Parts: sequence; structure tokens; C-alpha cells
Amino acid sequence: MGARSSNPLEAAGPTREPIKIGVLHSLTGTMSISEISVKDATLLAVEEINAAGGVLGRPLEAVIEDGASDLQTFAQKAKQLLLEAQVAVVFGCWTSASRKAVQPAFEHGSGLLFYPVQYEGLEQCPNIFYTGAAPNQQIVPGVNYLLAQGKRKIFLLGSDYIFPRTANRIVKAQLAALGGELAGEVYLPLGSREVGEAIAHILAVKPDAILNTLNGDSNVAFFQKLREVGLKPDDLPVMSVSVAEEEVRAIGSSNIAGHLVVWNYFQTVDTPENRKFVKAYKARYGENRVTDDPIEAAYLGVYLWKQAVEKAGSTDVVKVRAAAKNIEFAAPSGKVKIDAQTQHTWKTVRIGKVRLDGQIEEIWNSGAPVAPDPFLKAYPWAAAFAPRQISLGTRASLSGLFVILVLITWMAVGVGWMGSVDMKNYLLTIEAASNPAAAVSEAAMAVLVQQTLFVASRTQHWLLAALVLSLIAGIVGFVSVSAIIRNLGLLRQTAEQMASGDLTARSPVVSNDAIGVLSSTLNTMAQQISSLLKGLEVRQRQLEERSEELEVAKNAAEAANRAKSTFLANMTHELRTPLNAIIGYSELLQEEALELGEEEFVMDLASINMAGKQLLTIISDILDISKIEAGKMTLFLETFEVLDLIEQVVTIVQPTLGKNGNTLIVNCDPNIGTIYSDSSKLRQALLNLVSNAAKFTAQGQITINVWKEEGEVLPIGNSEELSADPSRCQQPSIVFQVTDTGIGMTEDQVSRLFGAFAQADDSTTRKYGGTGLGLTISRKFCQMMGGDITVESEFDCGSSFTIRLPIEVKSPKEAQEDREIAEIQAEYSEELETSLGATEAKQKAVRSQPLDLPDAATVLVIDDDPDARDLMTRCLSKQGFRVRSSASGQGGLLLAKELRPDAILLDVMMPSMDGWAVLSALKADQDLAEIPVIMITFLDDKNQGLELGAAEYLRKPVDYKRFAALLSKYQSLGK
Repeated sequence: MGARSSNPLEAAGPTREPIKIGVLHSLTGTMSISEISVKDATLLAVEEINAAGGVLGRPLEAVIEDGASDLQTFAQKAKQLLLEAQVAVVFGCWTSASRKAVQPAFEHGSGLLFYPVQYEGLEQCPNIFYTGAAPNQQIVPGVNYLLAQGKRKIFLLGSDYIFPRTANRIVKAQLAALGGELAGEVYLPLGSREVGEAIAHILAVKPDAILNTLNGDSNVAFFQKLREVGLKPDDLPVMSVSVAEEEVRAIGSSNIAGHLVVWNYFQTVDTPENRKFVKAYKARYGENRVTDDPIEAAYLGVYLWKQAVEKAGSTDVVKVRAAAKNIEFAAPSGKVKIDAQTQHTWKTVRIGKVRLDGQIEEIWNSGAPVAPDPFLKAYPWAAAFAPRQISLGTRASLSGLFVILVLITWMAVGVGWMGSVDMKNYLLTIEAASNPAAAVSEAAMAVLVQQTLFVASRTQHWLLAALVLSLIAGIVGFVSVSAIIRNLGLLRQTAEQMASGDLTARSPVVSNDAIGVLSSTLNTMAQQISSLLKGLEVRQRQLEERSEELEVAKNAAEAANRAKSTFLANMTHELRTPLNAIIGYSELLQEEALELGEEEFVMDLASINMAGKQLLTIISDILDISKIEAGKMTLFLETFEVLDLIEQVVTIVQPTLGKNGNTLIVNCDPNIGTIYSDSSKLRQALLNLVSNAAKFTAQGQITINVWKEEGEVLPIGNSEELSADPSRCQQPSIVFQVTDTGIGMTEDQVSRLFGAFAQADDSTTRKYGGTGLGLTISRKFCQMMGGDITVESEFDCGSSFTIRLPIEVKSPKEAQEDREIAEIQAEYSEELETSLGATEAKQKAVRSQPLDLPDAATVLVIDDDPDARDLMTRCLSKQGFRVRSSASGQGGLLLAKELRPDAILLDVMMPSMDGWAVLSALKADQDLAEIPVIMITFLDDKNQGLELGAAEYLRKPVDYKRFAALLSKYQSLGK
């Protein structure tokens, strides 16, 4: 909203009460690029008039308002000027939309507006004087010029508001009538700088020329982009109807030089009045300023109003309007005159080419001022735009013929009736006179006979006249109907051609009657449909090209994803390998330090071990979230005891609980039973929840509650959106709830809790540490297993996290099969149960089988990492195993054949021949197939390992003490 200001301009001489006039333009917003200069021109005229004595001896006082490029603001400011400031006249507006917005205020308030900009026509308001061009003074001659230059294929580009759309309706009708072709039509939001799609459309349809009705900042972006893509004026000229010298400055002359504009005034017009005007404007506002058509139209508008007021002797609107008829003024552009009928001005049409210096060189003009024709009544092809009035067209012609024929018929009947009545009367009189008793003389009888003959003759003449008139009417009717039939036949023929697919067919427009309007409308419609079809073809090509680009991008993305996966796998190996050594050696050194009595080193080694494990956890979290987002995280489903899992979690978190002096309470029914799920992922989720509770609680209580319940459980998936999946079903579930009495969270913190790399807030991260991935990964794991994690928290009181999982988790493939089968038919339920039972049996069968090792068993270690081989050798040797090792897959196979070991420890990621290939080779060899193979690797692919025949699948870093104990347990079982 612009600020309101009053700018008194005093006249020379004695001061009298000033006449207030309004100046209403956009001084801010997208249209300010054009309207500020128009406001300046209006004030220049006011200053000159005041310097010359004012109007009626009174100075003018300009009340300036800012329309702010907003229609509601324009309407509001117009009312303020008329009702509050009570101005005598308003000079303002630029866009047709702003003019339409203020028009009701001037009509209801009996105000007067001088509108200085070219517009789309088809309007005549008694409260508005139009000092800009009507369509026949700019748009129509501009299109005619392009057609005359052989530019038949025209592309229409405009801003999305009244003027461009209405102007382009006129242009489309003109092209259809004159043999032009509509190449395309695109509209941009007013002021939009997003022109890329429009440029792409233009490049695709290859027009001969562009008719540009863009306004505001859009022109700057359009011409810059046009130059960037290499479209030169010689190859594709753009004719603009809203770009003048002022806009050229903003666009940059280098971007628009060589393109065309059509106006009624250029700064280069060589007249004494223009030289004086340009000099005064530059002197007032700076040598770098330029003049243009709207500036000149605003300037001359003030002088035309001055002359009308002085002629009327009053500022009264009604008197000024009456006095303004046919007023002439020697304007900078030449002589102009207010048209008495339309309140538009007579103007000379000029077409120019933009020069590199920013000026416009005139290349064509109309030679004399052109009479305004806002409704284009002089153009048959524009009949559809004229206001609906009674005319001597088809309807009037047929109606007139019908009335004439009815009148002739009634005349003939009336004359015949009156003649017959007179003749009857005379005959009766003659009959009576012929009676001898009547004693009528022969002379009297002769008179009666003559009168009777006269009546008969008169009746004959009238009937003959009626016959002649009917013949004339018949001839006229025949000619008119023949013309109508002929025109309708041409129209029908054109319609049939269009219906057959020939959209280039055109119906001749020979009149401005109803058939002419229909023909013009049909031509325009065909042209529009043709343009739309071409636009669809362009869009289709663009879509195909885009599809090809997307396909290339997809392939590139897949290649990048594969490269990323390879990189992550390699980085996993490279990062975890030294960490595995750090963690393993630190554990061994702790044992040796205790054995040697060097207890002072134990805590240091424990710190190193803990730091290594923390770093390994961070790396694992990052790799896990990457795999989840890539959809490559898989489940290993097995049946296990819930109570055993809880005991494992409690054992692992005990050291963490002690740090902050917390106590742990576990409420779990010893007979709660088993769950068919992914134990490692569920363990990881529970550990994360309990660890977080221990970290964010000090001297408090942490409670783990576990129970069974019947409730809704979600289908498996990798996204949170699946929680709303309609295929969710009722089935038994197990609930794991972790509650603490810690710091709690606010509602805002809870809303961000499950975002990747997010914690409650930055201060929490700084104080408590962590990556913010744990909860995200845990929730994703639970959703993959058909459940979810929910949270309830109160700030400073504590939090409660709840995991709900089905007692029997189904793999994604099984869940999809369930949904598909449920959608087909219910009668296949028995077969479905059999199928699911078989699948479950298969899944449960894929589990590690117990090892059966003899005393002093020989174990073969195959790993390319020397530290890993050394750690396993040392740990297992302490437990009494005989250990041999190999650094490669090929060497390991040879040793296996030579030694026939009791067990093989096999790494996966090795050069040349990886662990999967070695495992496959071992199981394919009849002599080696029965040797149990334990996979020890960083990769989380337990399913593949067990499917290929591995007895156990362990992930590095391995707790070597527990690993050795595991082998020892199997060894003792073998005894």
C-alpha cells in the first residue's frame, strides 16, 4: 500500500484556492517499472500549467496515491480520491485490470478518469477519457504489418490478465480472417519471471514472429532468456505492444535491440512540440530519463482536460464531458483530437525498431491520425466483438421481408374487401333504381354505373399495386434467402472440412450480420483448436524428450546408487577392519594386563575399547540409514524367546545405567513365550530406547514393561506412510514399553524426534551427544517388521516409548501376497494358509545348525585381514583349538582340502575370490560339504549366508571371548 501524499504546485500570481486533481499509479510493485514515469509526466504537465497561470486562474494541486500494483488498492485509493480528497479529475492506471477495478468508483461517484495507456478496446465508459490507443490504433495495424512482411505464423505471448487475453482474442480473429496462422498461445502470471517453459514452447513450434503483450518485470526476464537461447531478431522478430523506451531501459537495450514495437509516439518523433517536451522532461527528471508513448499520453491528457475545463468554464464533470467533444491539441506526437462519440483520441500509428542506444527508430506510420474504433465496427471479422444491437443483418432482413409480405397481403385483402362492399352497395342501388316504380332517370342510372365501374377500376389498381409489391418483395426475398443459403452452404462446407480434420479451412466473412459473426467465430475456433493441437504435439514431444532425459537420469542415478553401494561396502570394510583390530586387541590386552597384574592399564584399555565400539556404532548407524533409504535393508526372521532377548538387553545396558545412578525395573511374564521376528533388529531398537533413557535420566528409574495384546498391527514396509495402509489387520502382538523419569520433551521436540540426524534440539545434542540416527533407524526397523514406535512425553517428567510388533512377523513378499490374495477371493483361504505355512516352515528351517566339534578341533580361518587372523588365532588357541589360517579364498580352499578341518571361519569381503564364492565351492565339494562354516563379516546379509549353507553367521567386530566360548560349547556337546 502506497503512502498518500499531497503535492501542491503553486501558480504564479495571486494565490487562489487550488483545484485538486488525483494522480493514481503504481509507485511500488511489479508495475512501478512503467508507471512511475507516467506519474512524472503528469506532474510535469501540472507544473507547466501552473507556471502559465493554472486553470481558470487557479493553480492545480496534485494528490498522489500509490496503487501498489494491486487491484484492491487501486479501487480503495480511487474512492479516497473522489470521496475524501474530492478531486476534480484523476489521471492514472496502467493495466486494464486496474482500470476495470476503479471504474465502478468513477461511475457511482460521478468522477472523471483520464486513462493514458493503450488497451484492448471493446469499452466506452462516459466517466473515462482514453488518451491511449484503441485496438485499431495499435494491435490491428501491428498484426497487419507482420502479415505484410510475410510473417504468417504468429505466436501470442502475454501476461495473464484482461488486456493480453482480450487483445489476443482480437488478434486470433484477425489472423483467421486474413490467412494467418496461430502458432501458439501462452500466458504468464503478471510479473512472473519464470519464462523457461514459454521459451521452450516457442522453440518447439518455430513461429515466424511473436506478438508480445507481456507487462511488468516479465519482459525483462523474457528478452534476457530469448537472447540466451540464441534467438535473434532477424530470425524471430518480437513485436511488443507494452514495451516502450522506459521498459527498454529496464530490459537492457542489448537484450531487445532489433525487435519491433508498435505505438503512437516515440521519443525520436521529429516535431517542435516533441523537442520541447523531451527537453522539459529531461530538465525536470534528469538527462538519463527517456520519454515514451504512455508518458506522452499522460502528459497530453492533462492539457486536454485543461482545455475542456476552460471551454466549459467549470470543473463540473458533466460540463467538462460536453465541452471535451472534438477538442484538439498539438501534442508531442502530432495533432490529437477527442472523438465526440467514443471519448477516445485520434492518433497516428507508428511501428519502430529498438536501437542499441535504447531509442526506437520509426520504420512505418499511418501518415495521418486514425479515428478510434474501440469496437472494431469497421472490420467484418470483428463482428463478434461488437455490442449486440439491432442491425440490418440476417435476422432484420428476414423479419423485414416477413412484415412487408404480411402488409401487402393485408393491403390486398383490405382493398378487395372495401371494393367489394362499395360495388355491392352500388349494385343494390342500381337494382333499386331499375324498378319502374322508382322513376330514376337515365342520367342518374348512368352516374351509378360509372361510380360502380370506378370502384371496380380502383380495386383493380390497388390489387395490381399489391401484386407488383409482392413481386418486388418476392424478388428481394429470393435474393436475400439465396444469399443466406449460399453463405450457410459455404459455412456448412467449411464446417464439414473442419470436421474431417482440415483445420486450415476458413469460412469467408462477407458481412457483419449473424452469419458473418458465426463464420468469424468458427474460423477463430478452428484456429484455436489447431493451435491447441499443435501445442499438444509440442507438449507430447517435450514429454517424450523429458521421458528420455528422465530415463538417462534414472540410469545415471541407478549407476550412482550402485557406485554408492559399492563405495559404502568398501568403506565399511576399510573402516571396520582397523576398528575390529582396535576392539579385539584392546580386549586381549585387558586380559593380559590382568594376568600380569598391570591393573593400571586396564581402565585405559577399556576406554580404548569403548571408544572403538562407539565409533563403530556411529558408522553402523550411518550405513544402516543409507541402506534403509535405498530400500536394501532386509529382515532375517527366526523364532526366539522374548524373555531371553530382554535379558540380553538388560545385560548389555547395565554399565550405561550405572553411569548416571539409575535403577532398572523389568516387568515381563516369564511365560510370555516366543516371537517370530528379526532378533538383531529388535534388540538394536530396544537397546537404543533403553540407552537413551539411561542417557537422559539421572538418579532416576527406568522401567521395561513387556506384555501381549490383541490389536492393530501394520503391514511391513520401509516408510512411515504405511501406518495408514488399509490392509492392516488384527493379530496378536507383543508390546515393549520403555519408561523413564528423565528430562522429558516438549510437543515441538516430539514432533521432530524421528527425523534423521535430529534430536530434541541443538542444546540436547551438545550436552548429551549422539548422531540423532538411533530413533530413526529403530522406527524404520519396527515398521519393516509390521509395527511402529510411539512416544508420550512430558517436559521435566519423563518419556515413554512403546514398540508394538506382531507375534509373527511376515516378510515383505509374504505381506504383499497376503494383500493380493485378500483382494481376489475369500474361498482360497485354505490354500493361502497352506502356502503361508509352507513359507513359514521354510523360513524357520533357514537357521543355524549346532556344531559338533571333537576334542582339540582344528579350525581353519580364511580372512584377508592379518589382524583379524591373528586375533582369531590367539583367542581360539587359548581355548585349546588348533588354528590354521589363510589370507585368500583360493588358498583357503586348498588348505581345507589338505587339512579337512573340523570348522571353517570365513570372511566375506576378500579380493579375487570372496567368501560367498568360497562357501559355494566348499558346499559343492562332497569331501568338504559337511564341514561347518561360520561366516564372520561386516556385511548384514545373514539370509544369504544361511541359504548358501553356513552353520552360523556372525558380524564383526566379534566378541572373541564369547566366540571362543561358543565353539567350546559346541565342542563339549560333541563329547
